Amino acid sequence: MPTRCDASARPERIPGAPTTVPTPLIALTRPVGGNTDLATAILALQPNARLMDWPLLGFEPAADPAATIAALNQISPGDWLVFVSPRAVQFTHALRKLSDLPECHWAAVGTATAAAIRGVFPRVPPIRVPVTTQDSEGLLAALPLAAMAKQRVWIFRGETGRELLIQALRTAGALAQPIAVYRRLCTAWRGEPSTLPTVWVVTAPAALNCLHTVAERLPSADLRRRLLHCDLIVINERTAHQARALGFTGRIALAETPDDAALASTLALALTSALTQVCGDHSLNKQE
Repeated sequence: MPTRCDASARPERIPGAPTTVPTPLIALTRPVGGNTDLATAILALQPNARLMDWPLLGFEPAADPAATIAALNQISPGDWLVFVSPRAVQFTHALRKLSDLPECHWAAVGTATAAAIRGVFPRVPPIRVPVTTQDSEGLLAALPLAAMAKQRVWIFRGETGRELLIQALRTAGALAQPIAVYRRLCTAWRGEPSTLPTVWVVTAPAALNCLHTVAERLPSADLRRRLLHCDLIVINERTAHQARALGFTGRIALAETPDDAALASTLALALTSALTQVCGDHSLNKQE
C-alpha cells in the first residue's frame, strides 16, 4: 500500500509563490526513492499539501542479459551511445562498466541522465544533451542528424519506449539499434479505494499505463470512472495525448520540464486555479 511522503522537514515558503490553499490528496508516482526531492519542492510552494508516495513503476534487469551483453560487445569506436534515463545508465553499467566501452559519441535524454553517466564514468567524453525540452524531441534538436547518417546509434532503454527517437534517427539515415537493459513492471497495490488520490503527478508514459491498470482493477464502475476523471500533471504533450487515448477525462496540466521545480510550480498553479474536493464531482480539472 502506498505511504504518505514524509513532510517533517518543510522548507520556508518561497517569496512570490502562489498563496497557500488547502489541497486534495496528491500522488507522486516516481519509482521507489524518487519522490523525496519532488515532495520538498511541492511543500515549499504548498506547505499544507497532502502528498502520497505511490510508485507506479518497478524495474528489473532485462529478461535476457546474455542478449544484452552480446549487443554491448558489438559496439565499435565511433558509434553513438544514447542513454534514455538514469536507470538505463544504472542497468547498463551493472552489465559492463561504461569506462570499458570503446571510444564513442555520447548522448543523453536529459541532464539527469548525463549526470548519471558522469557519476559512473567521470572521464566520459562530452555528452550531447537537450537544450530545449528534456525529452526525445529535445535531444533530436541537439544532435547533428545529418552527420549521423550511416553511423550506428545504440539506444539504451527498457524493453520498449523511445520509438519516436528511434524512428527519427532512422529517418535521418542513422543505423539506430535499441538495446534493452531493463524492463518495467507495474507495482502491486491492495489498498482501500478510499485512499485513492485525486491528483496524480506522472513523469513517465509507462507509469500512466500502470495508473490505467489500477483503474481497471478497481471493484466498481463508479470508482473506475472517478479515477479516470482525476487530474494529471504530466511532462509533455505526448503523455497528455496518451492519457486521453487511455480514457482519462480530467484536466491535464503540462509542466515545462520534468524537473522538480517545474512540476511543483505547475501543480501549485493548477491547485490555485481550482480545488478538488471529490474526484469526478468537483475536480479542479472537471470538464463541463
